Amino acid sequence: MSLRSQIASLLVALSIGLVVTMYVVQVLVVMPTFVDLERIVAVRNVDRCLDALTRDLQSISNSTNDWASWDDTYQYIQDHNVKYEVANLVDESFSNAHLNLICFVDLKRHIVWGEARDIENLAKIDVPDLFAAVQQVSSPLTRHASVDDAVTGILMTSQGPMLVASRPIITTKRKGPIQGSLIMGRFLNQGEIKNLADRTHVRLDVWTIDQADMPAEARRIAANISTSHETQIETVDAETLRAYRVMDDVYGKPALLLRVSVPREVTAQGRVSTRVAAGFSLAGGGLTLAVMWIVLQRRIIDPLHHMAAHAVQVGQSGDLSVRLNVARTDEIGTLANEFDRMVGNLAESRKKVLDSAHRSGMEEVASEVLHNVGNAVNSASCSVELLRERLDGSKVAGFNRAAALLREQVPRAAEFFGADPRGPKLLNYLVGLNEVLQQEHHDHQSDVARLDETICHIRDVIAAQQTYRGQSEFRQEVDLSALVDEVLMLNREQLVAYQIDVAVNLPPLPELQLNKSKVTQVLVNLVRNAIQAMHNQASGVRRLTISARTVDENGIEIEVRDTGCGFDDEVREKLFTHGFTTKSEGNGFGLHYCANAIQGAGGQITAESPGRGQGSTFRIRLVQVLPTTVATMYH
Repeated sequence: MSLRSQIASLLVALSIGLVVTMYVVQVLVVMPTFVDLERIVAVRNVDRCLDALTRDLQSISNSTNDWASWDDTYQYIQDHNVKYEVANLVDESFSNAHLNLICFVDLKRHIVWGEARDIENLAKIDVPDLFAAVQQVSSPLTRHASVDDAVTGILMTSQGPMLVASRPIITTKRKGPIQGSLIMGRFLNQGEIKNLADRTHVRLDVWTIDQADMPAEARRIAANISTSHETQIETVDAETLRAYRVMDDVYGKPALLLRVSVPREVTAQGRVSTRVAAGFSLAGGGLTLAVMWIVLQRRIIDPLHHMAAHAVQVGQSGDLSVRLNVARTDEIGTLANEFDRMVGNLAESRKKVLDSAHRSGMEEVASEVLHNVGNAVNSASCSVELLRERLDGSKVAGFNRAAALLREQVPRAAEFFGADPRGPKLLNYLVGLNEVLQQEHHDHQSDVARLDETICHIRDVIAAQQTYRGQSEFRQEVDLSALVDEVLMLNREQLVAYQIDVAVNLPPLPELQLNKSKVTQVLVNLVRNAIQAMHNQASGVRRLTISARTVDENGIEIEVRDTGCGFDDEVREKLFTHGFTTKSEGNGFGLHYCANAIQGAGGQITAESPGRGQGSTFRIRLVQVLPTTVATMYH
């Protein structure tokens, strides 16, 4: 696809994405905000109704307090004088205070005087359950802890819910002791509910919790509301939202269900705003698309197309004398001028690059050969040093002294071995010396064998380096377990000297198709690096683990793990870089050679470490090394 088509597709996609994004924002962010605002309004309307009921209760409580904290009432509750009743407990007392109930209760919860009347016609209302509830021991209306105590709330009666207030009967100076309780109340009938709705300017419905004609949805909501402080919102349709709240009675039990219906004018306006915003977004996106296309076409796409055609022409013809000669001062002009300068320098640097690459390659090969041979020579030097130490401590000197003693005693050998006490000791010494010399001979043979293996390894390294030029990757059948043993044998002296615990965990594998020389040299380098990394660790924690597992593509993964000094992320990024080393005397060729060797074999080598002082793990992944006929057995 051309750049012009890509940019056109991108602009169209961006415009569509912009429109879709803005619409999604309107639907998922803006519209929910309107809905949340409606829900907040609904909750506030419910709170307003409750506040209005609370004010009504407070008004009743204030009236009750005026009567209860009065010397005349204080005297009446004690002597029940008729004069007080005639003067105060008249019909006007109910109508003036807008009350349905006035009830005096003494300390023994006996009703001294109490009536319930209709506020409209002042006719008496028979509510025996109301007066019975007042006299109950559990009634909170007759329990006052102090002279300032006040009890307000809802009391359920046979005539419907009543707003009640109770105050302790005390003196005008608000002194005790409390002589009883004065209870006043007002029925919360349909007239009161309508008055409440008019005052709060809401559409209000009120039901008792056990009201038989309560709508089914209201009954379901009432069952789901857990506390009187919870407001539950229900969306009826696109036009109406309803908020529900439960009110408890004076006993703390659910008594009333309030429902406030809220018209959804806010969301209606929100939907209109969303449609208008989406329309303007679509128009703005189209206009932006057209303007951007014209500008990009003239200022960017056409000049870039011309530069691309010029670059193709230079690449195909190889003529480095052609120039763009663009007379612009912006980024495209800078790019064109830099391209012209780069083409001018390319011809001059081509020969230098080829010569430098050739010399660098030769130097790298030589460095790798010297490093690999040096590793093998170090192992051979260890074996030679061990031989020298063993020869210096040999028992041959003792054997010479024993031989001299035998020569002195030849003329009287029988007497020497029969009577001289040194005779039996000499024989025992010779027998023991024979065993020691036999062991030394065996150890010398082992060291000579290791030297021979090391020399063979040096020869293989040199041969492997000689095969780099123009030859394919040579592979042979290799027993991985034997190869690991050979690697450990080459490093045995250092492993023993530094008391390193070695663990080898290899699964049962067939012979693998590997370049034995390269893999051996890589493992030798990794094991030697691991040994050096554990020099400064405590002897009890020096542990080298070599393991392997099968992987995909008929491959294996060899892991070399140590408990050495480890490294951080900064070092890990440079580990396989040519010339990089963390050793004071290192040359930085070992791991670089390992990376090149494994990559040359079509594999990969990686390194990990939790951090400094926490050990490290090197993993070699080689593919296509398992025989095809048995590869499926290991997956």
